[in-house]
Amino acid sequence: MDGPDPDMRPPARRTRPGLWWQGLASLLLALSILACATGKTRAEDILIFAAASLREPLEELRENWTGAPLAISYAGSSVLARQIEAGAPVDLFLSANTDWVAYLDNQGLIDNRYQQVLLSNRLVLAGPAPAMSQAEDFAAALTALHRDARIATGLLEAVPAGIYARQSLETAGLLQTFLPRIVQTENVRIALTLSARGEVARAIVYRTDALSDPDVSIEVLIPSNMHDPIRYPIAIPASSTHPEARALFAFLTSAAAMAVFQAHGFGVPE
Repeated sequence: MDGPDPDMRPPARRTRPGLWWQGLASLLLALSILACATGKTRAEDILIFAAASLREPLEELRENWTGAPLAISYAGSSVLARQIEAGAPVDLFLSANTDWVAYLDNQGLIDNRYQQVLLSNRLVLAGPAPAMSQAEDFAAALTALHRDARIATGLLEAVPAGIYARQSLETAGLLQTFLPRIVQTENVRIALTLSARGEVARAIVYRTDALSDPDVSIEVLIPSNMHDPIRYPIAIPASSTHPEARALFAFLTSAAAMAVFQAHGFGVPE
């Protein structure tokens, strides 16, 4: 439990000790999803790897796309990036933070002509709808919880939402206090589900996630200055050979697509 975790965050960053078993789990999940994704796609499909928080707008945009069939695999950005690194035949990657795309780009695995920051988002503290009332202060809302209350979020060292959550807790001076009570999940949607079911008292998730689930309400909109900017880049991997990958990139970065993303609560980066 004392060794560094090589399988979680981009190696350019230092990974904290104590999470080696979660790194192994993420690696196994990556291999599992890789086998599933490549096994179910057809030669004509455009294979998209997308952060789990993008499911609703991408499924809507899938209906408006008139080109080749889309095969979309949703998971945590870290898991998806590791699959691309392992050689997954992906045509488009949408991540929930810029670090993982930069990590792949540094290895020559991204086509530099086709990458850009697409969306922004906000982080919130949310919980089961019947139990929620809006508050203004993140730290006060957390400290008001019962001492045994658990909080779900993504893996603190790998999943973008978890990284942002860790930064917010550090800024508030509460990370060490709440660390034993944090339930870390493979992607942010699992954290959202735990909250909706009442299996945890609160979840730190994206605003768009909370808005997508009627069983969850937002308690606090976490100030943006408590964590790194939340940015969603889109990129075509260098290994993509699908003739319509560039057309899909253009479609997803178009004004019409941006309107769909915004309707689901995403922002446009400044």
